[in-house]
Amino acid sequence: MTARRIAIVGAGPMGLEAALFARHAGHEVTVFESASVGEHFRLYGPVPLFTPFHMNSTDLGRSRLRAAGIKLPGNEETLTAAELRERYILPLSRLPELNDAVQEGAKVAAIAREGTTKSRSIAATGDRSRSRRPFLLRVESSKGGARWVRADVVIDASGVYATANATGPGGLAAFGEDALGERLEQRLPAISGGASSRYAGARILLVGDGRSAANAIVDFDALVRAGGAGARTRVAWVHRDRGEEVFAPVPQAELELLPVLRELDRRANRIAREVGWMTRYPGATVTSYRTLASGALEATLADSRGKENLVEVDRVLALVGYRPDLSLFRELQIHLCYASEGPMALASAILASQGKEPAAVQGCLGQVSHGPESLKSPEPDFYLLGSKSYGRNPNFLLTLGHRQIADAFALIGAAEPRLNVASG
Repeated sequence: MTARRIAIVGAGPMGLEAALFARHAGHEVTVFESASVGEHFRLYGPVPLFTPFHMNSTDLGRSRLRAAGIKLPGNEETLTAAELRERYILPLSRLPELNDAVQEGAKVAAIAREGTTKSRSIAATGDRSRSRRPFLLRVESSKGGARWVRADVVIDASGVYATANATGPGGLAAFGEDALGERLEQRLPAISGGASSRYAGARILLVGDGRSAANAIVDFDALVRAGGAGARTRVAWVHRDRGEEVFAPVPQAELELLPVLRELDRRANRIAREVGWMTRYPGATVTSYRTLASGALEATLADSRGKENLVEVDRVLALVGYRPDLSLFRELQIHLCYASEGPMALASAILASQGKEPAAVQGCLGQVSHGPESLKSPEPDFYLLGSKSYGRNPNFLLTLGHRQIADAFALIGAAEPRLNVASG
């Protein structure tokens, strides 16, 4: 096979690992990043990762960085998102194999097949003409202007962290939510650190009850205990009604193998039950927001019986998860799961493997790789990898993505002769 032109969307850990694999398989590769390398991990910054470093890196990546003289974290060391970016993701992007392949400030706005449209050349009917046409990418520069780029293979590793879910009923935005502006925060900030000026002494509506919300509660407790303005901080917490349980139970295997997660679970549950600075609204739904004459926000919370509570707050911290941006490949023939919005073949394999247990009960460590066939879609040579491949299913781990890369290149194949890549 001759070298193929591979376009990768997203210069996060998945995109860079895939690019490194592609280079060592002999292919030409370009990584398009709309912002900066590891942008989502920069935004996720202070949040501790539950998994150790060896689960968040690959043998190839570690060996190439060691050959370049980079001192790496210990295999069992747990890092924050910002630390993983600084100590692994950024150094990866600077390897000789990749430093001319990564284009920052280059947003892939849309992808199509050159010379055809979505509704033509359907492979299921026996038409194979799509596979003979290159992909056409519309790439927009952060400095202005746009250009067309052609590729033989496209890997979408753009993640989901840029597209937050809404806080209202049924996954819809509450009335007034779109007008909240900077008073709505949809990513976990450094509440007791760099973002403390926004939260100390404020009245906060916290929405969500996943692990990000657990981290937020621990951080709010630290802010209150620090005294000063922080002692006046008050939180109204909207979360699912689980009866005696505050958070969804964490599988015992995860608690045993992931000490950072175990400690978070213990502390967040204790704080949620004991503190006086937080008012809980289990089972409530946010239906609307409005700005009062005082400048404060009034949130309307409806319980399961329709009874409404009016809560006056200064800020909203919405940690209700993320979803994939599907607009990127709207002109391609991608079969998506009607529930998760991940690719159907992979979503079906995940569902079959978990049996009757919901994903939240099975947990992240219970997930397994599902092989090359699960990555195929009706669109030849297009692959969704990383968290975006899981769609709205939150149980993705980087170690699963690393296996996906190997599976994808089992389908793509290696080039002969190999390209000359630096050996260190």
